[in-house]
Amino acid sequence: MALVVAPAAGWDSVVSLAYADAYHARMGNAQWAAASDALREAALRRAAFFIRARRVYPQYLDPVHANVQAAACEAALRALDGTLYEDVEAQAVTQETVGPISVSYTDRGTWGRRRFPVIDDLLQGLALGSWQIPVMRA
Repeated sequence: MALVVAPAAGWDSVVSLAYADAYHARMGNAQWAAASDALREAALRRAAFFIRARRVYPQYLDPVHANVQAAACEAALRALDGTLYEDVEAQAVTQETVGPISVSYTDRGTWGRRRFPVIDDLLQGLALGSWQIPVMRA
């Protein structure tokens, strides 16, 4: 199934496969070129989902802002070899002691969202992310 690229109705990617291929070639990301077309298209769809979840403002999707395109390409690269989100336990154990044995677990403070600073930086100001609070004048 071919990608539907934003701003077209029903879009499932913010960039075309050709755009992502050119982007990753410029950036020297050989891992991208090594994947099949089907895997790269699936990664672009997962990246679009990731971008949507960041709540990019509509004015930056028609036409698609260059930083949104770059963020989608970076997210797609990361989607090739893993998940952009991970399932986490509902309750994080930070310390458990049984007799003389004590074990500490990592706090899962990100609630399943992996952090990708390059993507966050590219989308800063273009999306209503969890790190921003909207302020409106009366």
